[in-house]
Amino acid sequence: MMKRKLAVLLVLAVSLSVLFAADMNRQKIYPIDSELYQGITALYRISGHALPSTTGPWSGGELSMMLSRLDRFALPAEAQETYDWIADALEESSRYGSFRLGMTTAVEGYYHTDTSEWFQGRENWIRGFNDQNRFLTLFSDAWIGTNFYGYSEFSLGNSNTLVGNAFGSTSFATNLPLVPPNDMKEFDFNFPYRAFLAAGGDTWSLQVGREQLSWGPGRTGNFVIGDHLAYHNALRASGYSKTFKYTFLTSFFPHPQNYYYYKDNNDASGVYIHGVNPEDGSNAKGQSQYINGISLFMGHRLEWRMFRDKLNVVLTEGAMYMSKDNRLDLIALSPAMIWHNNYTRSLTNSILSLEVDGTPVNGLNIYGQVVIDESILPGEPVPGEGSAPAEPSALGYMLGTTYQAYAGQGVWHVNLEGAYTDPFLYLRDGDLQSGTEIRTQKKGQYGINYVVAVREQAGAGGSTYYNEDFLGYKYGGDAIVANLNGGYRAFGKWNVEGNIFYMAHGTFDKWTVWTRINGTGNPSESPTTPTNSHSGYDNQNRDGDAATRDAVAHTLVLGVSGSYTILPGLDVFGQADYVHIWNPGNHSTNDPVSDLQLSVGVSYSL
Repeated sequence: MMKRKLAVLLVLAVSLSVLFAADMNRQKIYPIDSELYQGITALYRISGHALPSTTGPWSGGELSMMLSRLDRFALPAEAQETYDWIADALEESSRYGSFRLGMTTAVEGYYHTDTSEWFQGRENWIRGFNDQNRFLTLFSDAWIGTNFYGYSEFSLGNSNTLVGNAFGSTSFATNLPLVPPNDMKEFDFNFPYRAFLAAGGDTWSLQVGREQLSWGPGRTGNFVIGDHLAYHNALRASGYSKTFKYTFLTSFFPHPQNYYYYKDNNDASGVYIHGVNPEDGSNAKGQSQYINGISLFMGHRLEWRMFRDKLNVVLTEGAMYMSKDNRLDLIALSPAMIWHNNYTRSLTNSILSLEVDGTPVNGLNIYGQVVIDESILPGEPVPGEGSAPAEPSALGYMLGTTYQAYAGQGVWHVNLEGAYTDPFLYLRDGDLQSGTEIRTQKKGQYGINYVVAVREQAGAGGSTYYNEDFLGYKYGGDAIVANLNGGYRAFGKWNVEGNIFYMAHGTFDKWTVWTRINGTGNPSESPTTPTNSHSGYDNQNRDGDAATRDAVAHTLVLGVSGSYTILPGLDVFGQADYVHIWNPGNHSTNDPVSDLQLSVGVSYSL
């Protein structure tokens, strides 16, 4: 009995030393796909806690604080092993005043069965660009004193936009630079994808630089900031305790005036250009183009933990800010302001979201999100009623649940999630400085949309591309999504999971031109998700024939994936996805298409 007590005291002392050691630098930033965070999340669910903070990334200090909420000795024996694995990893990465150089190399192969246009481009692959590893990545970590941390990386790989041979245009490809079908034109000169400086203490963290972000618990995505962008150029500040967290963020993007264009098939010229070569999407002047304007997202996020850690409530307000002539109203950056109440509609588009998650019984977590981009308040004109012009509603809803339990040396899970988005979610009129008309948008004008671009150089000639995507939910508006996922993971060793995904997507997309409802020249009714016609809303900046869209596109994906750690640092993985799409491109005349996508690889890190 005495030996057992001594063992318990020894484990407790080690755990406390990991979490509260005064001579450690715990400012390392853990990315949004961190397995340590996933392990903590699993421990929270099986312990009956609401989810830890869903505002990623996280510092080592914050992860340590999350771990300190858990009673190690109340966990099942298998879960205690996960707890110890996380605690050991956090301790190892909290070295005081040190510098480390590291390397990861990966060889991956990709094969698929349909090389038609429908499955060309990385965005049409389930395991997309962010998931595909670079052939070689050299990285450095620097811990300076107890409060500062720096990270940077140098990678060798292929670019997202492949100029010579579009990804998927051949049945087989690899991540190896200069190996056919890749050549020098495909070499990626856009690194680093992670590079930043961070500072922090026991209850705060500050980060500035290039990093991936994710806000929310969604598995298919999140409504304000999704996890699908290659990176953000951002400044993030967080303060946290065991019951509250506040985050302030600014993330900067190229202004649309530098790349926006539209096509009109009824015009003799065929194309109207805003600084972009529309034949291949590249910038006509490449790196020599004069870049002008400010486009940034700013957001603040408040998280409360309630009812003995059983419930989370998260309130997020954000705003897109756009100025064509580089003017920045500094009041817009106030971290305590309600940005909607600045009433600067010509420059900003505000958004609001509410998230709730709770764990009523051990292992079972239920979560939901609501996002408001535009809603009708009492006394305002209602779309489809009367003759007064009205703003179309732009809302999104998500509901999901996850159950987790330990079995053997690992934890299994099952997740079910559904989402609904209005057609005009993330879209709004803009480009107001080019005219005097109020609350209208014409073809060729960009909106103050929650659609942002990541600038990329591709091709031997140094062409500049702007890859546009939604900032929030990656499937955008006009979508109904259902997803079922289940799997088993032994943390730090191996995992396997299966996934069933279904989406009904209407005719609206990121280039649909915003419009009001009612009134002269406006549609008389608000569109309903999923739309099966673009008629009446046919102003579309990338498709001059958008009015001919006449069907809902239905997508079904069946997938399985897994990975295994052979030796410390040496991992293998595989993924297979079957994709079937009815009415591709939202045209009923298009035959269904299907594709079998296979990815396999091996990686080594030191």
